[in-house]
Amino acid sequence: MPHWTALLPAALPEGAALSREALGWWALQFTPRVACLEEAVVLEWGGSQRLFGGPARLLARLDVASRQHGAQACAHAPSALGALALARQQVLQAGMGASDTVHLQPIPQDAPCLPTPDWARLDLLAVSALAAHAHTLNRLGCRTVADVMALPRGGISRRFGPVVLQALDQLCGLRPETFTWLSLPAFFEHRVILPARVDTAEGLIHAIESVLPALCAWLAGQQAGLNALHLRWHHGRRRHGDETGAHLIRVSTPTHHAARLSKLIHEHLQHIRLAAPVEELTLRVDDFQTIEPPCAALFPESGAALLNAPGGSTITPAARKAQRDALAALVDQLSARLGPERVLQGHIHADHRPERAQRWQAASETMPALPAPPPVDWPQPTWLLPQPLPLATLPDAQGQHAHPFYQGRLDLIAGPHRIEAGWWDAAPDTDSVARDYFLASSAIAGLLWIFRARPVTGGEGPRWFLHGFFA
Repeated sequence: MPHWTALLPAALPEGAALSREALGWWALQFTPRVACLEEAVVLEWGGSQRLFGGPARLLARLDVASRQHGAQACAHAPSALGALALARQQVLQAGMGASDTVHLQPIPQDAPCLPTPDWARLDLLAVSALAAHAHTLNRLGCRTVADVMALPRGGISRRFGPVVLQALDQLCGLRPETFTWLSLPAFFEHRVILPARVDTAEGLIHAIESVLPALCAWLAGQQAGLNALHLRWHHGRRRHGDETGAHLIRVSTPTHHAARLSKLIHEHLQHIRLAAPVEELTLRVDDFQTIEPPCAALFPESGAALLNAPGGSTITPAARKAQRDALAALVDQLSARLGPERVLQGHIHADHRPERAQRWQAASETMPALPAPPPVDWPQPTWLLPQPLPLATLPDAQGQHAHPFYQGRLDLIAGPHRIEAGWWDAAPDTDSVARDYFLASSAIAGLLWIFRARPVTGGEGPRWFLHGFFA
């Protein structure tokens, strides 16, 4: 049997709550079977209840989260029209100050279907087909939906038409309901016409914050987080021609949290100077990335893995996630204040050449997917020099072999470890390396990482270089 939930958007000013379309986008994170029914959003979640821990947990999550996103009523029933009627009944009773509301009984975890609502307590105004004939039905003595169901079906059809009977059958689940399922747009774009011209970039924050709930609802339906947000503003055509301005806001990690986006946008707007007053604003997101939902561990982690806090206290996975989110928000804030070129992040790159095994880029930019680096079976220094340092050589007592010299003669204790790479790159000849790395010991400098450069082509003999130090 189907399991339906109806979400009734609140009749609040623009920007204070999600619109019906945005509320439907938000509901797509629970099930793909979401549709708009009259003024409400209905979703059939029977096929996805196991993904959320059973019907009781899913409904509890829907009740709380939908009201946080501006839904004034949330109701559940075996039919979509029945769920919508129950949601309307909640609004009607809240307006009349009634203490008893129409709701379903608590749903056990293993419930095969939703219990049937009590139609004897459902007002006629809760069903659109009956609300159109409420005055006539009241004169016949019908006050609730159950009273109308008790009337002869032939008389209802002759007097009110087949629409009422169809609504009653769909209400009870006796007749199938047809819907056009809601789908998400490929990208998010919203245009805001400002009520008055704005002279400073900081003044745009209120218009942007009014769009963020719909943007986050779209991201929730995509189960994704944005990597970049495009802002474009229009200065108007009368005085300044068709002039526009744009700004790109990048985040270090994909996010769909409105609070983090609001703080980051506010930081960026403080560094923007408008060329002229702004009359229109457009937000666009087409660069986003899927975010995997948090998954609880099947077995508890060992105490040694959780000793990340001072004093030996443990940190739960939720606390670690909060720390990562706080760090990402701090990186974005610093990038906005200092500039992205001053906040860098290193990434491991699959390359045998040590100087190319790590790349640095702005922390606010998304790192492209790179192949995994090869496994390292040779000691790596803790400090790698930016450029290899040429070493002098000294012959041995017999004058036959030249030994590298750095604050004294170096003794080779391990090696060689040969690296020959870069010959496939369409780059200068300096990118092609042919080296033999050694672990060298110095009585003064300690443990060193040196290499002997072998000539790729004939000519100059081997040369020695210092490339790193071991702590």
